[in-house]
Amino acid sequence: MKIIANYGAGFNNIDVAAASARKIPVTNTPLVSTNATADLTWGLILAISRRIVEGDKNTRAGKFTGWAPLYHLGVEVTGKTLGIIGMGNIGKAVARRAKGFEMPIIYYSRTRLSPEEEKELNAEYRELDAVIRDADFLTFHLSYHPSLRHMIGAKELASMKKTAFLINAARGPLVDEQALLEALRNKTIAGAGLDVYEFEPAVTKGLEELDNVVLCPHLGNATIETRDQMADIAARNIVNVLKGERPISCVNPQIYE
Repeated sequence: MKIIANYGAGFNNIDVAAASARKIPVTNTPLVSTNATADLTWGLILAISRRIVEGDKNTRAGKFTGWAPLYHLGVEVTGKTLGIIGMGNIGKAVARRAKGFEMPIIYYSRTRLSPEEEKELNAEYRELDAVIRDADFLTFHLSYHPSLRHMIGAKELASMKKTAFLINAARGPLVDEQALLEALRNKTIAGAGLDVYEFEPAVTKGLEELDNVVLCPHLGNATIETRDQMADIAARNIVNVLKGERPISCVNPQIYE
């Protein structure tokens, strides 16, 4: 085997240590997914807060009988507090889009942004528990590591605002899906928008029955533009290695030392 070229940014589906021990380069397609994933995140935020999917379902079922003052009320996004866990490229792209909604941003990240970036993004650094507690919309944008499994469980969900929404377009195992199911059933939080799942492609049974969760089939970078760029990067990584050159995006560069 000459190379393991992943068609995606994440690589937790690959035993990188085993590949490194055999001097096999593992490559991915980073950065190009940023805008598509940020856009999808905002799609989830708007869909769950304004009950768009639920409204579409009711309309198709013939349940829309006309406008009424209290019919199918959602909540506004403008001016609400956006909590971002993981302020890498995608997290920052999500934050930039929040400017149009005049949202103050609180965030937690392994590496704090510079004062200049925080000012640009209108973002305030907080500890993790404070972001979880104070966000109106809590969204995740960090890569997965086994140590982060269930970083959001029953305890964390209980600490969120009852009016808050949880958005996960990062990695499914970050959230204890059974605990989330119970929190949604019991209205511990207002709702959730999910693009990834703990046992993907399986979805925890019961979520599909709820109207206060939007379920997407891992569409984060599923745009024509992004997938074309991903294919190009994956192909160039392979060609470079077969020519005896270093790949352009290697996740285990230490094999070349």
